[in-house]
Amino acid sequence: MHSSFVSAMPRITIALNEKDHRALKLLSLRDKRRLSELIDEAIKIYLTSTGGYGLSISEANSEPTDRGQRPNG
Repeated sequence: MHSSFVSAMPRITIALNEKDHRALKLLSLRDKRRLSELIDEAIKIYLTSTGGYGLSISEANSEPTDRGQRPNG
């Protein structure tokens, strides 16, 4: 049952610089948690603190930005 739930989740690939990757890997070893758990937790904290969970399509910026950066102005 668990594996079917995991396979239904969208997957992404991210690129990390060496310093961030090493720090996350060391934290995962220290805390005996999977790297994906740490990243998932960090994303949830960010979405909660920025109000991301409350956004809707109509509130999204209509102008696309490069690589998630905010537009100037």
